[in-house]
Amino acid sequence: MKKYNMSEIMKAAWRVKRNFCHLPFGECLRRAWERAKFIAQQITVIATKFTNNMTVIADGYTRTLTRWTKGNFDRVYINGGSRRGDGFVDLKSRKANLRGELTYQVKIAEMILAMEF
Repeated sequence: MKKYNMSEIMKAAWRVKRNFCHLPFGECLRRAWERAKFIAQQITVIATKFTNNMTVIADGYTRTLTRWTKGNFDRVYINGGSRRGDGFVDLKSRKANLRGELTYQVKIAEMILAMEF
């Protein structure tokens, strides 16, 4: 499972290079890594009240959460990024059914399980 989004780190390093052209690229890359590590530390799971179609951000990815209830099913879908979405969390069994095991998907699933419904 990837801990950091390498593409975003490289893009951030190039943004730093464009803004501070006197710096060597190695220094720009070091600053981008420091920021990525700082952001990863700052992300904490905060228990909040769930609202339908709410937006959450994890590792720089913005996703919309939608609750679906029908019959015996009670799920929160993680939408955004692709047409199929990132999966869902079953609230009855308290298990995540994700399309992939990327870091941001796991963090969002943990956020959902910590929320009040």
